[in-house]
Amino acid sequence: MTESRGMRPTRSARAVLARHGRFPVVVVLAAAIVIAGGAAAYVATRGPERSATASRPPQQSAASSSPSSSPSSGLPPCPSATATGCDRSRFQNGARGSSACRGKGPGTITASPIALDDVAFIQPMGLMIGGHVTPIDHGYFYILGATANPPQQAPVYAPMDGNISAVTRTVRNGDPSAKSDQTAVATYDDYAVTIEATCTFRVRFSNMVRLAGTLGDNVGQLGGNQTKTPNFSVKAGDLIGYTGLPTAYGIDVWVENDETTLTGFVKPAQYTAAEAWKTHMVDLFDYTEEPLKSRLLALDERDTAPRWGKIDDDVDGKLVGNWFRVGSGGYAGLQHSGEGYWDGHLAVVYDGNDRAQIVVSFGNYQGKAQQFAVVGNSPDPAGVDQSTGVIKYELGQIEHYSADTGRVWDNRTYLSHIRTRAGRDVMGTVLFQLVDGRSLRMEIFPGKRAAEVDGFDSGALMYER
Repeated sequence: MTESRGMRPTRSARAVLARHGRFPVVVVLAAAIVIAGGAAAYVATRGPERSATASRPPQQSAASSSPSSSPSSGLPPCPSATATGCDRSRFQNGARGSSACRGKGPGTITASPIALDDVAFIQPMGLMIGGHVTPIDHGYFYILGATANPPQQAPVYAPMDGNISAVTRTVRNGDPSAKSDQTAVATYDDYAVTIEATCTFRVRFSNMVRLAGTLGDNVGQLGGNQTKTPNFSVKAGDLIGYTGLPTAYGIDVWVENDETTLTGFVKPAQYTAAEAWKTHMVDLFDYTEEPLKSRLLALDERDTAPRWGKIDDDVDGKLVGNWFRVGSGGYAGLQHSGEGYWDGHLAVVYDGNDRAQIVVSFGNYQGKAQQFAVVGNSPDPAGVDQSTGVIKYELGQIEHYSADTGRVWDNRTYLSHIRTRAGRDVMGTVLFQLVDGRSLRMEIFPGKRAAEVDGFDSGALMYER
């Protein structure tokens, strides 16, 4: 992702899966990093979308329906329900809380959204994969059943007591290039839910195959690309749905606290204009009670603080952080909700699993979104400013391995102490120069080593933030 727009990449990302493997995590190939699950691919998919704990809630009033678009057999412009401009779970009266929310302040997560025995591993926020060019604003719970033979779905549970304020069914198109994949389907459903603890704190899931339990009975059948606002009361641990193939390898998870605002964006307004929640993302583990917190942390691939990841790395006047090509529409992009909104994005930050490794994430590298590890891992972009002049980064494949054993990650099972490095082969070189504090010159030289690049030429592009 989702940049936020979130376990298998969405179906629109099927081609990537065919090239890079079917599991939703970070898969590296041909110098690019791709996640075959919601947060994956050269198409902005957002999470364990593939293209990635018993039920007892009291009955509530009948669900009201508020379709956000007319039903159709597919929705090509929105690769994910949480893509920029694609969120159909609108809230009432222009507020972020629903008409049924009560009180303010944080909630407490007391149940795992996926039973611990069903979790393969957890990925944090802050990954960058394919069209998720800037750090993704949600994490992922990947399920073991997605890679079983045959694949098995897993139940999804309400993580806390609260109100289910919105449910959405989005119909997605399968990828024609994946005909050889036995799990490929022409279209598939992607269900999303919003669960409020209070008017200011909520958890959202997407990449569910279907709704279930008393929630499913209450909501009934949704039309294609329709949202309902059931305002349905749930208790922690209530069954609310299922995830797995053909929709995803697990669920995307957002944790939002409107009373907390991230400070690491130079121009936060451009993010919230596209995604109201963007600057209010918080750490899932900070709101999870023990002993559940420790059990979830044991499945988290990131072992450095903050364990749920970081998405706001901008430092004004420094190279580090997110940039947007001049004239490309900023974070929302000119398409706003269409395929390729990320074309003008650029991030010079740190790997989502291992912040010791510098990563350059391009919205357009030879025509597609790609990510690379910096060979030599220097200089730190947080120390690069206008006085530094021109810097060169050689680009290599992103490789993940265990610091304990050296074993390369198979992207299917939990791996302890993940670390990130650049592959041996130099895939290209990029030049950066801060013209002033918020103006950046950039040029890519695919296939060339730093010694072969003398300086900028007519291919240089200007970025801003």
